Amino acid sequence: MITGLLQSLPPGPRLYFEAVARRRMPLAAFVLSVAGVAVAVSLVLPKWYKAESVLLPPPEDTEAFGSIFSSVRSQASAITKLGMLNTMTTSDVFAEILKSRTLGEELIRRYDLERSYRCKNMDLALEALRSHLSVDVSKMGLIVIRMEDRDPQQAADMANYLVGMLDRFNRETFSTKAKRTRMFLEDRLSEVALRLTQADSALTTYERQHKVLASEDQAVQGIAPVVAQKLNLQVRRAYVSSYSRPDSPELRQIDAEMGAVEREIGKLPGLKQEGARLALNAEIQRKVFSLLTSQYEQARVEERRDTPTITVLDAARAPLLKSRPKRAVIVLVSAGSAMLIGAAWVGLSLRQPQAA
Repeated sequence: MITGLLQSLPPGPRLYFEAVARRRMPLAAFVLSVAGVAVAVSLVLPKWYKAESVLLPPPEDTEAFGSIFSSVRSQASAITKLGMLNTMTTSDVFAEILKSRTLGEELIRRYDLERSYRCKNMDLALEALRSHLSVDVSKMGLIVIRMEDRDPQQAADMANYLVGMLDRFNRETFSTKAKRTRMFLEDRLSEVALRLTQADSALTTYERQHKVLASEDQAVQGIAPVVAQKLNLQVRRAYVSSYSRPDSPELRQIDAEMGAVEREIGKLPGLKQEGARLALNAEIQRKVFSLLTSQYEQARVEERRDTPTITVLDAARAPLLKSRPKRAVIVLVSAGSAMLIGAAWVGLSLRQPQAA
């Protein structure tokens, strides 16, 4: 049957398969030898285990995260305009933090990975760590951390330790930013308190001299909140501009709000009486002081907050199955490569007589 099939082939392929048939024993021996070496090598190779942890990031509209990472997102605005980056979410920021040098060096020192990876310095150890660590963000925003190590329990411990470092980094970042906000608002509150005292003193003097109650003017009560909102936005813009780019989304939003408030102010009636103007100034300072005090208290709460910043969906566990080496794949690839080499050898052997 095989002879009949060979006879039905064109001359070229028929000669090739006849040559293969004549050399089938050495070819089989070669393939089996390579496969045997692959089996031996795969058995000698160390086993690696991969532990996995899955995180749920906080919602994108969470105030703390929005303010903390707005400056980070703004750095990508130029890239976004070029079409190189579609979006940057909190999950993306977390993933970059997990892959950062800061967390990597701490992980290496904690588990003495320079010795485990047999690296001469920290830079080489970081490169080795990056080959064993992967951090991916799914379409749903889940952060998947995969840590590989020869010890399954240590692989799980390192993945969970990374999660703990991320949470600690976030808390320290929140605390630092809240402290900076509190100190900024303290200075502004001192200024506003001084202006409020001066405005109240001027109003009291006017009311005593003219024996009127200018502060009860209905127009004053209607105008003061709008103007106070504008002044509060100006304070907020001054603070945000201290750490954001001029074209950051947060600054653009504040400018848009200020534009809307200024249009409302333009529609308000003017005050002709001096008493009304003094009462308006005092009421504005009082409203601004109230707004800044509320923000100051919120910053104090944020500074002392010690709640978790991330939610762990799946904590890493010691894997029961190794991730590599994949012995079957090694043997099959090696045997397949040996067959290709043998086929090439047969082809070259057929060409040699023609070349002579």
